[in-house]
Amino acid sequence: MFGNHTKSRPDAQAITTKYAELVNRYKHFRAITRKLHNILPEHLPKKAIEKCGKKLGVMKGKTLVLGDIDDTAVLMDYCIYDYYENGSNAISQYIAHFPPAHDSDEYVVLKAMSESFYTLVQIERVIEGVGVLANDLLGSKQFLIIDISFSKTGVKGLVLATRLIPFQDFVMTSGAALPVDPETFAEISEYLSQNFVSEDGRYLYFTFQQRADLITRIIRLCLTKEKTTHIEYKDVESEAVISPLRREARVGRNDPCPLWQRHKI
Repeated sequence: MFGNHTKSRPDAQAITTKYAELVNRYKHFRAITRKLHNILPEHLPKKAIEKCGKKLGVMKGKTLVLGDIDDTAVLMDYCIYDYYENGSNAISQYIAHFPPAHDSDEYVVLKAMSESFYTLVQIERVIEGVGVLANDLLGSKQFLIIDISFSKTGVKGLVLATRLIPFQDFVMTSGAALPVDPETFAEISEYLSQNFVSEDGRYLYFTFQQRADLITRIIRLCLTKEKTTHIEYKDVESEAVISPLRREARVGRNDPCPLWQRHKI
C-alpha cells in the first residue's frame, strides 16, 4: 500500500490518447469559434458596447476603462452573447443573415453557441493535456471542459465564472473566464441565498431575466475587484479520469442546490 505509487497513477499519455478524438474535435471547433468571434461583433448595433460597458461597470461616461486585454475579451463576450435587441443577439442575427448548411461544422458550432450558458464552475479534477472535470455551481451537473490551457494551469478547487459552450460529449469555454476568489464567492453565495434559494434552503430557482441579471452582477463584481490579476496557479497531481459527460437540463425548482450541498470553498 505504501510502496511504489508510480504504477497507480494514470499515465498522461494514456489519458491523452483516450481523449484524443475529443481533443481533436475541440481544436477544430475552437478554431471555428474564434473565427466567428471575430465576425460576430459586426452584427452588434453601435450602442451595444456602450450599454454593456455600463452594465459591467467599465464604461465611464463615453470612455471604456479596461484593466487589460482579458477585460476586453470579457466585455466582447458579454456583448456577443448577452446583448439582445428585439429578442435577438449577435449569434441569432448572424444565423438569420448567413444560415449555415445543416450538415456543416459551422452549424454545429453556431448551434452550441446559441445554447451556451454562463455559470460558476469549480474544478474537481485536472486531466493533463485535455482539460478539467468541473462542477456547475449554479446547477447540479458536472462537465468535462476540454481546454489545453486549463489542463496546464488549473487547480483543484478553483472557482471560475465562465460561459460554457456545450457539445455532445464535452463543453468548452467561450474564452473569457474569470477566476473567483473565496471572498467574491462568499459575496455571490450570500446574494443567492437572499434572493434565489427555496424556503428549505435546498434549491436555486430563477427566471431567465433573473439569471441574466445575476450573471451581469457576477461579471461586474469580478471585474471591479480585478480578479484577473489576483490568481495563483499551482502544480497538481494526476488523478483518476472520469468518462466524458453529456450536458443535461439546467437547474430547476426541484433540483438540489449544489452551491450549498457539495461545493463549498
